[in-house]
Amino acid sequence: MCSLPMARYYIIKYADQKALYMRDGQLLVGDPVADNCCAEKICILPNRGLDRTKVPIFLGIQGGSCCLACVETGEGPSLQLEDVNIEELYKGGEEATRFTFFQSSSGSAFRLEAAARPGWFLCGPAEPQQPVQLTKESEPSARTEFYFEQSR
Repeated sequence: MCSLPMARYYIIKYADQKALYMRDGQLLVGDPVADNCCAEKICILPNRGLDRTKVPIFLGIQGGSCCLACVETGEGPSLQLEDVNIEELYKGGEEATRFTFFQSSSGSAFRLEAAARPGWFLCGPAEPQQPVQLTKESEPSARTEFYFEQSR
C-alpha cells in the first residue's frame, strides 16, 4: 500500500455499478463477484508537475505497485499497466505524463483524459469482463463516465 498521507483509495465504478478489477494482469470492467474477484482499490495521487487546474492524477493499481499508462501502439494510443511505483511518480522520478490522467467532473461522474494524448479518454468496454480502454471522444457518454467510491 502507498505510504504517502495524501494518497486516496477508490473503488472506481462504471455504468450499471460495474467495477474495475484485476484478472490475469489486466484491468477489467464488470461484476467482480461473478468473476470470483474483488473490486480493485485504485490509489490516486496528484501529478504536481502539470497544471493543477486540470486535476492531473496518477492511477495506481495493486497498492500502487503498478500504474496505468497511455502508450503508443501501431493502432494509436492504448492503455497498459506498468510496474512503476506510484510514489516514485509522485516524487518526480520517471517522466510521468504518460501515467497522468486529467480528472474532470460530469455531474456526479468523472471522466479521465490521457494527458499524453488530449482528446483520448478512459472508457469502459462494450462488453463486460473486458479491459478498460482509451477512446477518442469529444462529448461525454456513459462509456467514459466513472464513479469514484472512497475506500480504505
